[in-house]
Amino acid sequence: ENLRNKPSRTMYVCHVTRDDIILGFMGEYQRRKNAGEPPFEAALLVCGRREKYQISNEVRDMITGLTEAPVMVVETTTHEAMRKINQYTPKLNIDDKHRVSVAVEHYEPYIDFDELLRRTTSSNSSFNDPSSVSFDELRRL
Repeated sequence: ENLRNKPSRTMYVCHVTRDDIILGFMGEYQRRKNAGEPPFEAALLVCGRREKYQISNEVRDMITGLTEAPVMVVETTTHEAMRKINQYTPKLNIDDKHRVSVAVEHYEPYIDFDELLRRTTSSNSSFNDPSSVSFDELRRL
């Protein structure tokens, strides 16, 4: 795949023996950085079983030399890494102001606050359907 044509927030996963992919990713990162283009938001996850496959010293030096490059090397199989990524559920944290702000901006236009307040007031706290009997009407019975 051509890194220049893929969505900017793509996560690439490759095996530790694929120096060509690793070097291509690192080269594109460096090219964009030198050209002053928008931030490189793609990431590369390099996988290989511990003690069975090793990343070459030259490639390791390149990765550690470009400290800001979004590359992570893990000592697990590609299959296991993909399974963990697939099973990961991101959590929204109240302390993450940016993510909370983005979530609020996204969902707020779809929330009918008047209806939400109507259904949650103390006189009608059971989330009744508008066509059902209200708490005040039950009290009169």
